[in-house]
Amino acid sequence: MTKLKNLRQARKLKLRQIAEVINVKPQTVQKMERVGIHKPVTAMQYAAAFPGLNWKDLIDEPAPRARN
Repeated sequence: MTKLKNLRQARKLKLRQIAEVINVKPQTVQKMERVGIHKPVTAMQYAAAFPGLNWKDLIDEPAPRARN
């Protein structure tokens, strides 16, 4: 699971609640939970939904690349 999904579930928030705070659709939040947050700009936007959280805590590690 991504850091966003873990954090949302730990704080018992709904997709809709996060979406309202950052002004996106709940489907967008769900997509970010599935693929993860990799850009600082996106992390800063989503950190607004979690007061007291540093945006760096939302950045997911990139998936390892397959070697040929």
